[in-house]
Amino acid sequence: ALMSTRKLLAAISSVKEGGWDYRPFIGRQFSELSIGVVGFGRLGKMFARYCDSFGAKVSIFDPFATHAGHYRFVEDLFDLCINSDVLSLHVHHTRETEKIINTRFLSFCKPTVTIINTSRGEIVDELALLEFLGKNPEALYYTDVLNNEIDNRNSNPLTSAIGIKDQIIITPHIGGMTSDGQTKAYFFTAKKLIDLYGQK
Repeated sequence: ALMSTRKLLAAISSVKEGGWDYRPFIGRQFSELSIGVVGFGRLGKMFARYCDSFGAKVSIFDPFATHAGHYRFVEDLFDLCINSDVLSLHVHHTRETEKIINTRFLSFCKPTVTIINTSRGEIVDELALLEFLGKNPEALYYTDVLNNEIDNRNSNPLTSAIGIKDQIIITPHIGGMTSDGQTKAYFFTAKKLIDLYGQK
């Protein structure tokens, strides 16, 4: 979210190529943004808290949440789209959420929206997304996941998009890949195994 609103990757690349002109990289003040959070589970709550600490206006959509703390709670997903400068996705891949980001969803989004997906690639209709990005050159898609990323990554339409590559930033599913996070996961798994089978 911070990288996208300040155009950091493009600015870094420009300097590496010898540039020093800030004008193409004028971004937005994070405290002036409206942030939409889709899914208010553990990670959605963390993301909302981070954005709130920067002074952004945070709105939540989650049909299973009973309350959204002091954040604005939105009952209609499309109302969230209309008002959000940044949309961050934090939902599991289920039959109900598959391709929830589709042509209809995107038709309610701002032409300058940034969509961040650290959930699962399957919740996005990637062809509809490409069409939306092609029509809206200021819109951005930052993702850590792809549809069928294990078996079909090399032929994924997002990785081979021509003409709008600058609007798509893809990282290799590194969301939880920190040494600290892996250590916690290993110890959590070990404890579960010990609890289940007993310590030998």
